Amino acid sequence: METSKSAQSIRYARWSSYAFAALCVWLGLLELVGGFNLGPLQIPPRWNPAYVTFPVALKVECWFFFFFASLLVIPWQRTADERVWRRWFTVLCVAAVIFAFAMISEVMAKNYIANAQKMKARIPVFQAILLFLSLGQIPIALFSRNARIDLWQI
Repeated sequence: METSKSAQSIRYARWSSYAFAALCVWLGLLELVGGFNLGPLQIPPRWNPAYVTFPVALKVECWFFFFFASLLVIPWQRTADERVWRRWFTVLCVAAVIFAFAMISEVMAKNYIANAQKMKARIPVFQAILLFLSLGQIPIALFSRNARIDLWQI
């Protein structure tokens, strides 16, 4: 009973990883295209182009979103070779930390822009959610590979 419950929990966690990967692709596309117009619904980009002084950094961030989403979607967790899995897991860990750093940098940049305009920046709820979702991919990948891992023996 406990193993089937654990397997089901891991399955739900993997589905949430796929949803997060879709969100990363959507955010990357939103920024690359410059927003969407869907009839009366207008979805602006996350950054106002009037305030962006280094657009290359935004393009790099967009492509990094695509890379991170591909890490979450491709089935490298199912590989039989332990060395290959460890290498990909290391890449995922580093990418998750870089993603978190990008979200922190985005909050700092938006605060800097708001201070320069003598305004108060918004509370960074969305960036905080993305930060914790990105760091949450590490244990999801780890427990997808070894559902019965004993963390005290690592």
